[in-house]
Amino acid sequence: MDQDKDICLFCGEKVDDDDKIECSNCKSIYHKNCFEKLKGICMKCDSDNLKNEYFKKEDSNDNITEVKNTDDNTQGENKKTYCTKCGEVLNEGQIFCGKCGTKINNTEDNIKEEKKDKLKEQSTSKKNRKYIIGLIAAALIIIIAVVINNNITKQQQEQEQAEARNEYLQNVVLYEGTLIIAGSNLEDIADTTQTYWHENIFENKHGADINEAILNAFDDKSSEISAAKEYNDDIKNLYTELKDIPEGSEDLSDLLNIISDTYNSYTDFYDLAIYPEGNYNQYSENNNQRTNDFLDSYRELENYIETDKEFTNLENTYK
Repeated sequence: MDQDKDICLFCGEKVDDDDKIECSNCKSIYHKNCFEKLKGICMKCDSDNLKNEYFKKEDSNDNITEVKNTDDNTQGENKKTYCTKCGEVLNEGQIFCGKCGTKINNTEDNIKEEKKDKLKEQSTSKKNRKYIIGLIAAALIIIIAVVINNNITKQQQEQEQAEARNEYLQNVVLYEGTLIIAGSNLEDIADTTQTYWHENIFENKHGADINEAILNAFDDKSSEISAAKEYNDDIKNLYTELKDIPEGSEDLSDLLNIISDTYNSYTDFYDLAIYPEGNYNQYSENNNQRTNDFLDSYRELENYIETDKEFTNLENTYK
């Protein structure tokens, strides 16, 4: 047997032959006293050596204590706790290994501390869960509030856009009505000027020359000319408003194009009637052309209003 096998596994000291005992399972060497302290439980293989010949001797050696209880529960109780670092047997409640100083982690105090730590962790975890739930609830409330507010805002915007569209369409109807009255008035003024001009040239009426004849025509149509200027201001103001299509009513752009055409033809007609120039033939041709242009553009607007269902509903609403 080599030297290593003569060292006690329990205490680490050399074992003399007369004081040596072996584990019946793994043949580990112990001092007899050390083996008795272990109650026959081998530190290496955890084998129960109660059937070892050494323990069967009854009081044959004063240094040996016979172990009589072979109950499995007792064997479990006899099992010792050893230091995980040096193998030293540990007493119950021992915090540090007496041989190497390693801290013991499975003592009752440590278990209690572990329980306390677990309770603290559980308490903290519960608090954290409550905090998280609170945050989630607050976030949901905010989201719901935002959604409701957005819906309310959207409804308000839709209502405002609908009101602005109705107002726009009403102004279109007002513009169309004012336009035809103003156009008829301009036609009367222009035709009177053309008649006086013709009669001055071919019948020597209304003054000594063309300028006097035109002045006489304007004198006879002074009230119509005053009205034409007022209509002109009204039409300009209405057209300025109609050029800005309300938000959400971009589909009315085609209607705005028609309105722009009527306004351009109207202004050309207005300039002809209020500010006559050129010779008689030029004025006569321009009068016919601008009258027709104005009527054509006006009829297009009139037809749009009469055939569009939205204007029909608008008319029924404000009757």
